[in-house]
Amino acid sequence: MKRKKKDYDKELAEEFNHLEAVSRNLHAPTAPTGEFENIMAEMERRGIVPQIRKELKDGK
Repeated sequence: MKRKKKDYDKELAEEFNHLEAVSRNLHAPTAPTGEFENIMAEMERRGIVPQIRKELKDGK
């Protein structure tokens, strides 16, 4: 049983290393100007309160 776990751990480590190497070269595109403000305005229009505001209001 230990041998299988060791092989599985090795495969996961190799996959993680591969994904880490690939992700170093990836750059997320920036959001369009004003996108965040548009989303927040739409949420306010619909009456949606963001979770963080609820938590800050409740003192959690």
